[in-house]
Amino acid sequence: MDSEEIAKILTVISAVYPNFKVDGAGIMNTTWHALLKDLDYKHASEALFKLLKVMKFPPTPADIIEMAKVEKLLNFERQEELKIESCGNPRLSGGNAGMLSSD
Repeated sequence: MDSEEIAKILTVISAVYPNFKVDGAGIMNTTWHALLKDLDYKHASEALFKLLKVMKFPPTPADIIEMAKVEKLLNFERQEELKIESCGNPRLSGGNAGMLSSD
């Protein structure tokens, strides 16, 4: 993630948890960026919203990283399931690909 995406993450956290103060592009943003920069924003934001629904206190970078890994895995599994389904469905695969012959 870039620093702008990190700022969005921090803004959402501060909107949900009023005591969570963000110092703009200061030290907090720099620290969170160093910790979360390797995550994909899509997975991190999906993870954040799941965490916000169940956590009484603001999530830590470790919470977001852990949940983002779960989100990435779930997204991968969904894509694989769609690939498998399309192989068995002639309308989705464009023919008889993945189908055994009846002879």
